[in-house]
Amino acid sequence: MMEETLRQIKFNLRQIKSITGVENVVLTQRDGQPIESAGVWLSKNEIFGVCSIVSAIFNVAEQLHPETLKYLLIDGERAKILIAPIHTKLDKIYNSVNKAEYFLTITARLKVNLGAIMLSMKDTLNALTMAIENSGANFKPPLRSYDKDELKKILESFNVKEDNSCSDSYSSVNINLSEEISNKIRDCIFEFSKTVPGVKMASISLNGGYPLLNINLDSTNTQSEGALSYTLYDTSKRIITTLKQTPINNVLIDCEGYSHFIYGCEMGIFSTYISRGQKRLGLLRLLIPQYVKILSELLVQSQKLEPPILNLNNIFDGLKIGDS
Repeated sequence: MMEETLRQIKFNLRQIKSITGVENVVLTQRDGQPIESAGVWLSKNEIFGVCSIVSAIFNVAEQLHPETLKYLLIDGERAKILIAPIHTKLDKIYNSVNKAEYFLTITARLKVNLGAIMLSMKDTLNALTMAIENSGANFKPPLRSYDKDELKKILESFNVKEDNSCSDSYSSVNINLSEEISNKIRDCIFEFSKTVPGVKMASISLNGGYPLLNINLDSTNTQSEGALSYTLYDTSKRIITTLKQTPINNVLIDCEGYSHFIYGCEMGIFSTYISRGQKRLGLLRLLIPQYVKILSELLVQSQKLEPPILNLNNIFDGLKIGDS
């Protein structure tokens, strides 16, 4: 039964891979265990690394948008990555909150039409869902027990290439916001929320997810949005670099009734929720970067400010030191 289910899954993934512009398709279990793949070759480290990283992205997106998440699109300079949950009747069996147990990761060329891909793979997604559901509750993703034979089977089912070594560099920054720059940042985000119709939330967070400013017009938005959005964007940047060696442009999370945009800016991210239907997606992609550029310039100015001089005499004058 297991072999037949995997055969059907492989066939459906190849169907999706045959869509013009699609380069690779991977089916992953929500814990990060790879199930099957079709498309370009991945190294052994990439198979498990990609699945675990994308699983982290998927789970953070679900935490940000419980019950409303439709799909997530990572937009890079030379490629796109689509992450879409697959909801089956088995979700209630695997977890009590009815979250999707499986999701697809699709790597596509930059100029491919996302709507065309979604439309073209509609029937295939239904067939893929049926294949998983018909497997019954006994269908478990491989590697649950980390068995060496299961590990070997997974690697054999993927197109495996030789590993390429890569290194990541990290940097830290200091920020010193004057009252003038703080006011300009606040005014910029306020102007964005008033100029763009349908804005439910707009925020800017510094590297590491530290919130700088949040304008929330929807009380249902989580207080930890800044930290979660930063984590999602930073991890998305890693995955698109790993798969396609291309810088990231932005992340779009499509939800029921609204869209969540995350753009990188100098020293952090800009994040906003916008109600669906207020503006066309293409127009929003033109408007948002203009404000991101202004915010980045203001944050760059803050780095050039001299930090305040610490006057130790004033500190000691304020202390009352007596004999013990």
